[in-house]
Amino acid sequence: MFRIRTALAGTAVAVIALLAVAAPASAHDQIITSSPAADEQLTSIPEQVVLTFSGNLLSLADNSGTAMTVVDENGQDWVAGEPVVSADTVTTPLKPGMPNGAYVVTWKVVSSDGHPTSGEYSFSLDAEESAPAPTESTASTDSTASTESTAPVESTAPVAPVATQTPTSTAPDSTPWPLVIAPVVVLLIAVIVIIVIAARRRRR
Repeated sequence: MFRIRTALAGTAVAVIALLAVAAPASAHDQIITSSPAADEQLTSIPEQVVLTFSGNLLSLADNSGTAMTVVDENGQDWVAGEPVVSADTVTTPLKPGMPNGAYVVTWKVVSSDGHPTSGEYSFSLDAEESAPAPTESTASTDSTASTESTAPVESTAPVAPVATQTPTSTAPDSTPWPLVIAPVVVLLIAVIVIIVIAARRRRR
């Protein structure tokens, strides 16, 4: 009889211990939805990861209880900032320019019962790549070609100076006419005087 009671007591203690351990575990908040969803193949680059849980999460003052990584196939983490907790939702921004391939999301939060919980899931990206932007050298070459084609062509031949003709004027003879006539008059007077003298001598 004593052994039966001892066995029953031991069984009761074991059941109580199992319930005590299972109760906190079952009270942990579970993830309900995620964006991107688990195993989803995206056709456009996501800007953030949003996780929604079954209860309001606890946000510690130093944010040490909440963390998230989004790692690609090469091991690069594309998380752009700290996760933000709002009631039952955790939102984490992502860096732009994520390449196509598989990604693994790893998360850690503090559930409403005060216990930390964590997990991970994966998604893939198969987005259409945009056309590369024109490089600086190409743009510079196009600009130079356009400038050269539209610039006016300058002639290198020397331009002959235009000759200016100054009209010439015929200056009148500056020699005064009395100076020309006076010698003639004197010569005539001298001839007349000589003739008169010669005539008088003949008369004598």
